[in-house]
Amino acid sequence: MRINRIIHFTLAITATLAMMSACEEEGSSPEESFEQEQRFFNIYLAANYPDAEPQTSGLYYQEHTAGAGATPGLEDWVLVNYVAYVLPDDQVYETYIESVVKYLNQDDPEVMYGPYKMFNGANVEGVKEGISMMREGTEATVLFTSDLGHGSTNTGSVGAYRSLKYEIELLEVIGDMDNMDAYEQGKIDNYLDTVAQYDTVYDANTEKAISYIVDIATEGPLVGLDSTISVAYKGYLLDGRVFDEKTSDDPFIFIPNSVEWGARWDLILPRLHEGEKVRMIFPYQLAYGEIGEYTSGQKVKIPPFETLIFDLEVISVEAELPEDPSAPE
Repeated sequence: MRINRIIHFTLAITATLAMMSACEEEGSSPEESFEQEQRFFNIYLAANYPDAEPQTSGLYYQEHTAGAGATPGLEDWVLVNYVAYVLPDDQVYETYIESVVKYLNQDDPEVMYGPYKMFNGANVEGVKEGISMMREGTEATVLFTSDLGHGSTNTGSVGAYRSLKYEIELLEVIGDMDNMDAYEQGKIDNYLDTVAQYDTVYDANTEKAISYIVDIATEGPLVGLDSTISVAYKGYLLDGRVFDEKTSDDPFIFIPNSVEWGARWDLILPRLHEGEKVRMIFPYQLAYGEIGEYTSGQKVKIPPFETLIFDLEVISVEAELPEDPSAPE
């Protein structure tokens, strides 16, 4: 895939970088800064995309593989693979493709790598326009100057007046917010069609259901919300990507009533017995919702609008000890 081809240094760009270091001075006006950026951008294009022609907006769009599926609008959520670069030095500043971050020695065990779910309308102008020109299955490169990017803002990973390049593969058009519930529920229904039997717990506040499958049943003690319980678990998405795990050698030991829940285990735990193994399927409304969860570096740990599955083993249940009335206060 073209987006895994991530380093494109040329002699012309190396010379350009040397010029940039020599020419950048504090106190340049916005006009001078943008003119300098445009010069470097043009040199980069001439060296790497000599036949490229701009769109009316100034965006450069280079299609490598034509898609045949739906085209996203600005109100649609999409699923993509991408690598984002700062130009003209082709420095990768953002990607969720695991092979790329491993190549760059930048992988983070907390980050959820793989297809990236995003709202097209939230992107910078250059990315929005580029994705809106694609169809499902398209692979393309979009290049643009800072007027379609972050402008004069220094975002930390991208400096002011820096041109950008995105190598993008559009995997799927999910649709707008009105379609999100049906989209995720359809994936849950497809999963449940693969199991022989399951039970359901409804949450009155959200009117949503958690389904669970008992793979190994026992007649051990029931879990109490005030009990101390020890569990092993694996949390993953419907596509199999794992985001958290605890083994029986290093279990999660807790009192359910003392936990601030992301995924609402507390709705199912009182139905479980010591020694049981279950699979719990949480719709996003009873998990991490419309926002998801992020690392301290603001990288995706759990995507927004995401169904979660937990394989759970209840290793032990220790009932709450009654208070001793003779004990001193």
